[in-house]
Amino acid sequence: MFWFNRMAEHWVVPQRLDLVEHVRRGRLEVVQTGTFGPQFYGLADDPSVDRQWVGMPLVGVSANLDHMAELISRLQEAGARVVGQMSMSWHYGDHERGKGLFGVWDRIWRDELPGEPPCDDAGLAQQVVAGGQLRQWPIEGRPYRTYSGCMCNPHWLDMLKAMLERAIDVGVDGINLHHNFEQLCPCAFCGRFLTAWLGERFDDADLTALFGTADLGGLVAVTPLDGCPPALNQRYSLELQRAAHHRRKEAFDEILIKHGRRLKPDLLLGQWYHKYDFGPSDERSLLPSDLWAKGEDFIWYSQGAHKGRSSIRNGYLADMGLPARFVYAAGGGRPFILNKYDSRRWRLSIAEAAANHGAALGFHWGQDGDADFALEDYCGPVFRYQRFLAQQQELIHPARPWSQIGLVYPRRGELAGDGGCTDALRRIGRLLEDGHYLFDIVLDEQLEERAADYEMLILPEVARLSDGEIAALQSRSDRGGHVLCTGETGALDSDGKSRLQPSLRERLSLRERLGVSWIDEVSPVRASFELIPGFEVPRVPELKEDAFGQYFLRQVEHQLGPNWLETDAPWHVRVRAWMPTGDSALVLHWVNYRQDENSEVEVPWPEGPLQVRCAVPANRAVDRIEWRYPEMGSALTLEHSQQDGSVSFAIPQLVVYGMSVIYFKQADGTHGADR
Repeated sequence: MFWFNRMAEHWVVPQRLDLVEHVRRGRLEVVQTGTFGPQFYGLADDPSVDRQWVGMPLVGVSANLDHMAELISRLQEAGARVVGQMSMSWHYGDHERGKGLFGVWDRIWRDELPGEPPCDDAGLAQQVVAGGQLRQWPIEGRPYRTYSGCMCNPHWLDMLKAMLERAIDVGVDGINLHHNFEQLCPCAFCGRFLTAWLGERFDDADLTALFGTADLGGLVAVTPLDGCPPALNQRYSLELQRAAHHRRKEAFDEILIKHGRRLKPDLLLGQWYHKYDFGPSDERSLLPSDLWAKGEDFIWYSQGAHKGRSSIRNGYLADMGLPARFVYAAGGGRPFILNKYDSRRWRLSIAEAAANHGAALGFHWGQDGDADFALEDYCGPVFRYQRFLAQQQELIHPARPWSQIGLVYPRRGELAGDGGCTDALRRIGRLLEDGHYLFDIVLDEQLEERAADYEMLILPEVARLSDGEIAALQSRSDRGGHVLCTGETGALDSDGKSRLQPSLRERLSLRERLGVSWIDEVSPVRASFELIPGFEVPRVPELKEDAFGQYFLRQVEHQLGPNWLETDAPWHVRVRAWMPTGDSALVLHWVNYRQDENSEVEVPWPEGPLQVRCAVPANRAVDRIEWRYPEMGSALTLEHSQQDGSVSFAIPQLVVYGMSVIYFKQADGTHGADR
């Protein structure tokens, strides 16, 4: 697996910023830039369209492809792999006025794309609405009208294959496929796919109740009859969504895995998906684990533009600790990017990604048109922080999380379309982060394999559990581990059916003396505040004002005993611990989110000194502790004391990001690795 954590992403290839210099000075491993799909081919020759929507900087298809071929070669020579971008569906034009793909269709197949055109007219590859007209709609600020290609239409897929082939010819090392969030449409191709899908999942009685007939024939996406039972209607709606998720995956596999990797076997692949506010719904959330991100080399989730700012006085950090833990667990440690569209807090974005084993910087460069923007405001901090990560590479990767608690994610609830299944997890995860507990997210389906990895397992409203997973919880408690459940955890079996008696609670209650406890209800955060005009987000109370938060943390402390990590750092300082391969050191990654929130540029407010007591693995003697952070010239050795299985030290100052590296004496009496 090619693992990376130093990258740059630019929707349009920047003209003011020297990307080759960035690769060399920031020691970047990946540059994602340029658009090679239908948005580009439809608009590149149109000088009236802002290049942001073209996705390339110049006017003309050939001019841009020539420019990219030369740039990609230079970026690769400097040491980076180059990932291009392609839209799976959206593009802009006007079929009535011959704008976009509708006006250049013949020319691009004659002059630019390999092979023969898959159809005579671009309109034959598009999504349609009821009645057969092309689906189209305006988006304020974007050129012409928005159209969407159909992911079931073979003409559209053949066009994307040709565009992918051209991008590979230009030299890209990989592709991130975006705008892949569309649903099935009422065309004949979607109808055939949907007919087969529904026929396997609904019997004749259900189909008759839904549509008045069990003969699906030439079914298109339809609305069920008015008298359809609500439960059946809801099930049908969920299956429509599930069918779309599976079809997206099939289209991705056909275009990029089967076709793209036939042309370039080592083609790096990812999909640009969206998981806002750590809810359970996204464009692949209804895929089973054997298909979830299968074949992808990196995982990308955009988080929404409101994640680009914080409001610490309202308890809002716009942080990515929980999503990062989820993607790390679901993706098996693959590289991942959580794009926050943060155009100011660049150091913080890099720090947060580094602490969570992710990649930064997922930011659209948009400063070419701003003559007042000073390049040094970007280059100085970004180059320094990414170069720092390169210098610490052996301490960052390969490594495994060092965590005391496993917080269980209700993956089966997500698969069942339960929109509230992560509510309790978000509430509890935030309290654990604020309390500086060292924890991972574990998927419910990983419990049998990983239950023994943690001193404590917390199951927040994880309703669906298999018998094997319940047995793993029982075994963990019998062996001295701790289990904390909330609400209806274990009330259903893995298929979502009510569990036969005895219930999980009854089965585990016999083991309360061994460290099992139950919280009946997770109290939600009910207050909100206006982050930006017209946009409300939850206002998280301070712990001293949070009765449930105090109660929950008391339960954890009472049951678990000593926290592996104790510190007087404030709640807006977050920490994660990783054990590099070789186990010669333990690395604590610290991130300070406190900044001047009204400044036009990134202005951190340092914290410190910070007192720290950290447990160390059994039978390990501490050799030394070093404090490393990007703004310093060399590592600082910290005074420490070790007793009763833990080590104590003080961090003098935390600006944005820092690593406290606890080196261990080796079994042969030698010292930890010198750096």
